[in-house]
Amino acid sequence: MPFKFKVLSIDGGGIRGIMPALILAEIEKRTGKRISQLFDLVAGTSTGGILALGVTKPNPANPAEAQYQAEDLIRLYKHEGKRIFPKPRSRLAEMAKFQSLVLKNFWSSPIVNFKNLFRPKFSSGGRESVLTEFLGDIPIEEAVTEVFVTSYDTELRMPIFFTSNRHNEKRADYFRKICEGFTMKQAAMATSAAPTYFEPYKVDTLHPTRCGFYSLVDGGVFANNPTAMAIIEAIVFYREKYKTRLFVDDILVVSLGTGALTRQFYFEQAKDWGLIKWVRPVINMALDGQSECVDCQLEQLLPNPEARAKQYYRFQAPLNNVQDDFDDASDGNIKRLEELAQLIIEQRNGDLDELCRQLLLDRPKVSEAPKALDFNTNEDRTYSLSKNIEMIWERK
Repeated sequence: MPFKFKVLSIDGGGIRGIMPALILAEIEKRTGKRISQLFDLVAGTSTGGILALGVTKPNPANPAEAQYQAEDLIRLYKHEGKRIFPKPRSRLAEMAKFQSLVLKNFWSSPIVNFKNLFRPKFSSGGRESVLTEFLGDIPIEEAVTEVFVTSYDTELRMPIFFTSNRHNEKRADYFRKICEGFTMKQAAMATSAAPTYFEPYKVDTLHPTRCGFYSLVDGGVFANNPTAMAIIEAIVFYREKYKTRLFVDDILVVSLGTGALTRQFYFEQAKDWGLIKWVRPVINMALDGQSECVDCQLEQLLPNPEARAKQYYRFQAPLNNVQDDFDDASDGNIKRLEELAQLIIEQRNGDLDELCRQLLLDRPKVSEAPKALDFNTNEDRTYSLSKNIEMIWERK
């Protein structure tokens, strides 16, 4: 029995986004179809959000079709990665700059001002230039497939979700879903504004805010792996579009990781660390831990009984012998990331074949008349779970 709804979710991970891009290209190669034709909803965080927007961007010559193939996204990382993450100046130059700033601050103020020493690692100019060329000013509601992208507002202190469904906009007490008046490029800039790497992204809005704009950072601060939220979004979207319920068991879920961190921080090394030395490790641990936690939860929520088709596919691999930094866009690291993605494809060849077979199956027709619930059946217990998830998502 084919699944009624098909969800694709893509993790954050900076330049490591080339790994899911390569897996998407393999899926397109095996099916002969664009990603936007195979899935009903594409969700992403950070680099995964850029990929989600890329595969759903309409073709200006034919707005009903996607402009980009996954191969185009691979080229984005290989050719434009260095514009987004420009190589820093030499260590000697950085040390000279550090010394100059310290001396200047010591002599210009009775209190040392370290403000200039603690700025984002990169300017947002290169990233914005690339995303403007890549996505332009296309309204997000024109996406050829439903798209869902995460970000977080630093002033409102709440998650902000970009959605392509303007009927699904929501302003609750603890989150907002926004669509109308926003572009794909704005969503991409917001979801990829990783703290410490880039400054927050400012988006003007008429929505009620402190100063008439959103101050947005990378959605990875709370949802580096957005798969669970994508499932909830699918349930809500299906109900609103078809006026009938969607069970969790009716959803095919594909989740793409950007590599699991393996760098170790030994006790003897970390026990004397203070605030400065913990900043980057804590960020990386939080992002990786959240991603793997969601995977663990979904493995239990979406088991694979022998009597039915596999429902949950997670493509991920440890970053052995690969640089795990978000911003290493060097040719050597790109090559190693490509090799790791190819290894995943080879090791999961059977799963990819089975997944592609399921993706090509026609979806069953939507039943208009929901039956009465019987909570003694597995199906309706699943519906009860789906309904509880919806209630949490819609809480105000």
